[in-house]
Amino acid sequence: AAAAGSERPCWMVVDDDPGVLKFLAPILSTLADVETRGFSSAVEALKAFTDAPQEFQCIVTDLDMPRMSGIEFCQRLQVLSPGLKVLLVTGCGLVTQEEAQAFGFCGLVTKPFAIQTLKQTLEVTGMLDDASRHLQKTSPNH
Repeated sequence: AAAAGSERPCWMVVDDDPGVLKFLAPILSTLADVETRGFSSAVEALKAFTDAPQEFQCIVTDLDMPRMSGIEFCQRLQVLSPGLKVLLVTGCGLVTQEEAQAFGFCGLVTKPFAIQTLKQTLEVTGMLDDASRHLQKTSPNH
């Protein structure tokens, strides 16, 4: 049988700043009760997703990264997996909520953010529901 922790859905977290990855991944794990896998490049993250799309339930990504922006990353993910929820977390302030959604993101959180803001966004986008639904499917005692 699988270990208890392995049944949780996995979210991909992508940011070229290792400090942000270190900070954001555990918060997402706690808020949504999910595993997280961090990537410091959208190119690497896209490769990992292409290799195993079923492994990742939701994606949280930065906007401004070298070699591939969060926007291009999101659009490529949508081609591979239409309807995939990709949350944009950015400090650049160049993108509005409407623009983020037009690019294919399910929502936008602007850095620096309060944990409560992140939690509300996860609720509004349905990402928390997805995570808890996954848990209900896989563990009878939830």
